[in-house]
Amino acid sequence: MIRATGLSRRFGGRDAVVDVSLTVEPGQVVGVLGPNGAGKTTLIRMLLGLLRPSAGSADVAGPTGYLPERFAAYDALSVRSYLRFMARMKVVDADDVDRVMRLAGVADLGGRPMGRLSKGQRQRVGMAQALLGRPTTYVLDEPTQGLDPQQVVDARALVRGLARDGAAVLFSTHLLAEAASVCDRVAVIVKGRLVAEEAPGSATDLEARFLRLVAEAELS
Repeated sequence: MIRATGLSRRFGGRDAVVDVSLTVEPGQVVGVLGPNGAGKTTLIRMLLGLLRPSAGSADVAGPTGYLPERFAAYDALSVRSYLRFMARMKVVDADDVDRVMRLAGVADLGGRPMGRLSKGQRQRVGMAQALLGRPTTYVLDEPTQGLDPQQVVDARALVRGLARDGAAVLFSTHLLAEAASVCDRVAVIVKGRLVAEEAPGSATDLEARFLRLVAEAELS
């Protein structure tokens, strides 16, 4: 389970996140939508304990797989060596590396240095490290950025599969079609505030509602 209760964060005199509460139950995928600078990444960092909230609390139960928006790795290491290193850091059996490489679609890249990967390939390796150890919760920040169309389809199917296996999944995206196809609910954040949390519906319907909510929040 992932739970935020009244989470707020101020930077100097600016409110980045204001009184956000939401819950992701096991078996659910909840998407966080919002314009650039809306506070999505700040919210995620507070949920993971990477940033201290100014108010409120966060609770993420069990082992957590995390894919940051800007995934960084050791460029000199091969893909397999990097994932083996991450398995040791997470106290996960190294045999799990082969499984996550297959799931993330990087089984053919094991010997390639991280510094020679394309953006999409690095993103898939980032997803592989998030999968290590079969976590019960996942927090994924823009997980499909840099992927080609088929890889996007595969990544979306993987996220849905994680939820079917009982994981709680929270991810941020700026792609409304992605949210409509993957999420059980979407949480819309504008200017750091949660302005709606509801079922996504169709992509066209979600787009209309999202634009209306953003416009209303910007005018308030």
